Amino acid sequence: MKPAGFGIILAGALMLGAAPAWAASDECSSVTGDAVLSARTPQVDLYDAPNGKRIKTLDQDKFPKCLAVTQRAPNMMLQVSIEGAAVWVPPHMVNYRLSGKKPAICRNLAMGGNDTKVGATRALGEDCPQKAGTP
Repeated sequence: MKPAGFGIILAGALMLGAAPAWAASDECSSVTGDAVLSARTPQVDLYDAPNGKRIKTLDQDKFPKCLAVTQRAPNMMLQVSIEGAAVWVPPHMVNYRLSGKKPAICRNLAMGGNDTKVGATRALGEDCPQKAGTP
């Protein structure tokens, strides 16, 4: 097979695989802000807290679609309301859409601090508290 033909087949396969995520996004246009669009895995675990214990497991066909995210945890767990109860879902088990500005990365790196810009690093340390005497 020629490389160009292989590339076309590969691109088509990728678009078919991404189609369900695009469709879920279109269905959830009424939900503003952060949203859990649908289940990604055959089962979704529900937790009582971001670092809590698993309280329930829902099958993919029973997991509700288009849930508004009420809170995000630092470990990326997403809080949603299912059947009137606030529960947390792991992001790797659901398709989700996050809106708004991402939080700044404020940490010291191995080869320097946040005030040193090197290479192709973009926006590193911006919006972080600055040390006294740094530009």
